[in-house]
Amino acid sequence: MLPKNGGQMIYLRKAFGGLLSFLSCYLLHVLLGGLRRAIGFLTFGKYFWAVFYDNADDVPEWANRILCIVVCWTIMSLITIYPNLTLKIIDAVTFFKMASLALIIILGFVHLCQGHTENITVGFENTSWKPQEWGEAWNSVLWAYNGWISLSVMLGEVKDPRMLPKIVAISMTIVTILYVLAVTSYHIVLDMDTMMSGSALASKLAGKKMGQSGEVFYAIAVAVSTLGNAMCASLAASRFLQAGGRGGILPGCFGLVNKRFKTPMFSLLYVMVASTIFISFGNVFKLINTASFTSFAFTSLCAVGLLVMRRKFPDLPRPVQVSLLYPIATIVMGVYLFIIPWITNWSMCLLWTGLTLAGVPVYFVCVRGYYRPKFFVSLSESFTSIAAKILNSE
Repeated sequence: MLPKNGGQMIYLRKAFGGLLSFLSCYLLHVLLGGLRRAIGFLTFGKYFWAVFYDNADDVPEWANRILCIVVCWTIMSLITIYPNLTLKIIDAVTFFKMASLALIIILGFVHLCQGHTENITVGFENTSWKPQEWGEAWNSVLWAYNGWISLSVMLGEVKDPRMLPKIVAISMTIVTILYVLAVTSYHIVLDMDTMMSGSALASKLAGKKMGQSGEVFYAIAVAVSTLGNAMCASLAASRFLQAGGRGGILPGCFGLVNKRFKTPMFSLLYVMVASTIFISFGNVFKLINTASFTSFAFTSLCAVGLLVMRRKFPDLPRPVQVSLLYPIATIVMGVYLFIIPWITNWSMCLLWTGLTLAGVPVYFVCVRGYYRPKFFVSLSESFTSIAAKILNSE
């Protein structure tokens, strides 16, 4: 319906106006700009070291972070200079990932056919029914699928935007089946203590069924997979920031496009620096919980926006019609996932809520221009001009 780059930022602006649109961009892509990439790179490091160590946790944290930062800057440089090559690499990695998952599934069910049922018969014993623990589990599960938002972020560069719902429906179905069957294979082959450790499970399963060579292969496979995810997320984030710069939501420097490579170089540089900061100070699982809390709040607002826009713009052309059950279910789940973190970690929630609300005066002063000093406008324009010259952009 709104085939432009920017994803939920464009959607929220149409439904609710500029403030919520700005806050989604400000929080998810300015304050937390490097979060998703940092998680991808840190997960890469976890599996990379599994190639060389029996226990990746034995590797000093500083060594893992240095490795991740070097890989991060290498990939960002590749995205900036060779964007078409980046897309081909992402395609190749996706095919490799699906083939690796298929092999994991085969290994697991062959193990089951050999009569090994000892692990799955006790797989759900002592399951917790506490709502807060289920909320944390859902946060991690939905995080695994949240990357599909990247497609809507780059919708302005898709030749036929009407294909997006079909692409998502087919892809999500395939991925869901693969994920569920792969996790089932983990349960079949690995005991509960190993499952609960959550550390390099694919490598441990392959090691048990294929020996040392299988363990090394899957450590490499998952490491390569996470790099593909990080590439995708970085590509989408740069386009989101570019759309914000071009649309007046962010300073104009974010909208700069390099004349030679035709890529948003300033936005990519920002993503690179933000990713480096999060890699330097973050823990993977704490980062996921933080990201989920903030991300799903705005996802739920998009679902509310669908209901609002049906009433606000009844005559707007809608290439795809969906049942109201989908947005309502999204809103209910979003409220649940928003409330649970306040019970389990209210101080972190208070911090990010405060940072989000701090964006309100920033919006009215810097974006809408209320009481905006002339020197601020001059400073912003001068910085954009200097950045354009240094980065050979326009």
